[in-house]
Amino acid sequence: MRIFDMSTGRIKRGQVPVDLPEKIDQDLDSLLLSPLFVDLHTHVRLNDQEDYDTLSHAALAGGFGVCVIQPNTRPPIENLDVLKNHVELSKDKDVHFLHTISLFGEINDLNELEDYTNNIAGFSTDGIRYTSPDLIKAFSEKKSALVFDHSQLHEVPGDFYIDSKLPNAVRTYSNEAIAIFRTVLTGLEFGFNRFHIQHVSTSQSLETIEYLRKKAKVTCEVTPHHVFFRPEEINNPNQKINPPISKDRDILVNAVRKGIITCFATDHAPHPEKPADFERAPYGSSHIEVAFSVYLKVFEDIELVLKNLTINPLSVLGKSYEELGLKFPNDAVLIDEKAEYTVESNKFFSKGKNCAFNGYRLKGKVLGIRRNGRWVFWNGEFLR
Repeated sequence: MRIFDMSTGRIKRGQVPVDLPEKIDQDLDSLLLSPLFVDLHTHVRLNDQEDYDTLSHAALAGGFGVCVIQPNTRPPIENLDVLKNHVELSKDKDVHFLHTISLFGEINDLNELEDYTNNIAGFSTDGIRYTSPDLIKAFSEKKSALVFDHSQLHEVPGDFYIDSKLPNAVRTYSNEAIAIFRTVLTGLEFGFNRFHIQHVSTSQSLETIEYLRKKAKVTCEVTPHHVFFRPEEINNPNQKINPPISKDRDILVNAVRKGIITCFATDHAPHPEKPADFERAPYGSSHIEVAFSVYLKVFEDIELVLKNLTINPLSVLGKSYEELGLKFPNDAVLIDEKAEYTVESNKFFSKGKNCAFNGYRLKGKVLGIRRNGRWVFWNGEFLR
């Protein structure tokens, strides 16, 4: 069988001691066994919306065994009581959940949370409206740690970039790049030196990141919708996301190929059915179950896709696969690289059916998921 080897980042052939749930020729060129994927950017809602049970099923169906939860939950993860609740709700799942803490919350020193070392990834600004004074106050009070930044000038309104013909297209193209610069330089002033920039969407942001890498450790991710769509292709509220789709899709794709962007995240953002009105519709797309296929369709380079879903996000976290309780091949995803299918979001395991890719034809499919030495998911169904 073909195997993705994380030690080399290459695909090799070898004998793997795994029995498949059904009789299939393991030497088929389309089959590939990989370590489970790592998502640095996942949202859970709770309160009768996406919970850890539905999210764990959705993540596994998409090949993800590790998910980093962002703090804009209800209530937000900004104090120890809420963190404890999330850790309790997410334990004993087949997905290893890490949590980020609001940079603007009550917790100042992550090192003091010794009981939660294996549950915390860092601070995050995601999903939280903040201003420059908020950043200064937060960085001056917090102890240095990895910061996940949803880089946005919340002081500037608008749902879409100005070059779009969609409603409320008044956000400046420079918004994201200025916000990245602001966060990193402010953090540096107060002793922070590790920053992970979420869902990069513009060429100006990439130029800013390359400059800031001379001063700090700055990593960045791209999300499926930003390398798939162009602004003129947006035609329904499920494709309303934040940051908006920009004109720079091809530049983002090339930045991945050049290694400027080194992580593929999902920004899985489940919602109940969105209203038809673009301006009233919330941001976000539910697509953790199809993100791998989007990336493979866009890049047509399975090694590149798997590196950016395994090796590189683990490097951002500073964690090994084993430190997260995973061991290949006992924990693995079996991929049919040549399989094609049409996205049907009404069949998702996620409670969020608001998928930007609904109806699109994609390439590459998660066939099976193996956890702790046994198959738990096979050909679209959970085995227990």
